[in-house]
Amino acid sequence: MPEVRRILIVKLSAMGDVVHALPAVTYLRKAAPKAEIHWAVDTRFAELLEGNPGISRVVSLPIREWKGRLGTPATWQEAIHAAGMLRDGKYDLAIDLQGNIKSGVVTWLSGAPLRYGFPREIARERQNLWFTNRRPAAVEEDRHVTQKILRVASAPFGGDFRLEDLKGEISNTPEEIAAAERLLFDALPGAAPRLAVHPGTTWNTKRMDPEFWAETVRLLRGTFPSMGVFLSWGTDREREECLAIRELAGRHVKLLPRLGYKALAAAYRACGHVIGPDTGPLHLAAVVGAKTVSVYRATDGNRNAPVGPDHRFLQAPLPCTACLRRECPRDAECRAALRAEDAAAAMAERMGLSSPG
Repeated sequence: MPEVRRILIVKLSAMGDVVHALPAVTYLRKAAPKAEIHWAVDTRFAELLEGNPGISRVVSLPIREWKGRLGTPATWQEAIHAAGMLRDGKYDLAIDLQGNIKSGVVTWLSGAPLRYGFPREIARERQNLWFTNRRPAAVEEDRHVTQKILRVASAPFGGDFRLEDLKGEISNTPEEIAAAERLLFDALPGAAPRLAVHPGTTWNTKRMDPEFWAETVRLLRGTFPSMGVFLSWGTDREREECLAIRELAGRHVKLLPRLGYKALAAAYRACGHVIGPDTGPLHLAAVVGAKTVSVYRATDGNRNAPVGPDHRFLQAPLPCTACLRRECPRDAECRAALRAEDAAAAMAERMGLSSPG
């Protein structure tokens, strides 16, 4: 391959998906150390990439906002301007790590002569293939989503990578870290260890009842009586869930304020331990170094969960688990199949003990 001077990563959304793709930056910095790396992302998630030392430029595109006002003159003008901005990037290489129509259009508008993307069997929408011209073959052993992403990102440079050597990065300033420490200390002075719980997620078939999280906390407190618990949330519904957990879990449980992505990342760094379902904040916690325990029902933990000895996931034991259904008549049965005792035991291991209680 000729020398690559400028690379565009296209991963527009959502929060967890952007986090899963962060190791691609680490890989590309090693594979093409002289190249500038730009990243095209939905404006809602641009904050996740700000300050990343491996990214020279974040190309922020208000795609959700455009979708809400399609057909208006202002939207067309903004889209035309964005297309020109992409062309002005003079990219040698564009890598579509999303695989749908939107990301394909952005990849094509980049004007890059080499446009890498997912093959037909992996792309989220088959029309995505209209916009890419290099599609490395899928590898059966690539079960985890980040492996699939790295397979595409590494293809221009030989296709070899080791997942365990490629960590993602979310940057926090010293001021953000200090603010998070103050926030947690003021809420629960002297609490140790610290545990964050984020119960919220977009799919009902990923959620657990507040009783599950509260019982997990109560069991852990039997072993860690001075443990402090911090509940994080992003929507009104999630806040109501957190209030219910606080009521059920008892003492030393505090509701965090609604935090932006960087502030939330800093809070998870300061907590050091996080539990939750398959949701963006859980993956954010993992990438900033918190030890995690996560629960999986409609999605596959082997595909999505954080990897490594600091992380553990529990998969619902039903034969239909990882069904990818957003609504399911067996939803209550699926929730009941996961036990708070197992979540507490897994987190106790992350905290350095063999079992809670």
